[in-house]
Amino acid sequence: MDAASIIFARRGMAGTKISEIAKEAKLSHGLVYHYFNSKEHLFFELVKKASERSMGSVTKAMQREGTPLEKLSQMTEEILRSIARGNELYLFVIMIQASTSDAVPDDVTNLLRDEQNSPVKAILPIIMAGQEQGEIVDDSPVQLAVAYYAMIQGLAINKLQWAECPIPEASLILRLFTSKGGE
Repeated sequence: MDAASIIFARRGMAGTKISEIAKEAKLSHGLVYHYFNSKEHLFFELVKKASERSMGSVTKAMQREGTPLEKLSQMTEEILRSIARGNELYLFVIMIQASTSDAVPDDVTNLLRDEQNSPVKAILPIIMAGQEQGEIVDDSPVQLAVAYYAMIQGLAINKLQWAECPIPEASLILRLFTSKGGE
């Protein structure tokens, strides 16, 4: 799956061939088919994994002790570390492709349409709690969540294209969302 994530992130769903995944994984073409019956099935499993990781980050943040801004800060630090290390970088890019490409299988589209898999919706309670406590700017929580994830996705794309891309501190990103009362 790691090899597939690299190839799918670089070539997209439509441009990826099982033979390329097999070569990257140093496996035979047939052995890849032993584990996954098609590239579509493999792509679905990667999107599912990425979605579960994303939702897991939000769930973990919500369960932490601290203020909403502290929770968001800790979550952001973890996400940025994973992008900087590159261990989940490809999953971010695959999620972008899954959300924007017409070439993805219907089961991927259905998975992403399920509101239970939406990190934007999942982070809303943290944002709204932060607004209630005066830590987070009083603006549309949905727009703030969308902007937050757009920055995260943009950093992942930049890191994929530019290996030396400096990843900002979480505090820099969160300053955009912090109200004067929460500073």
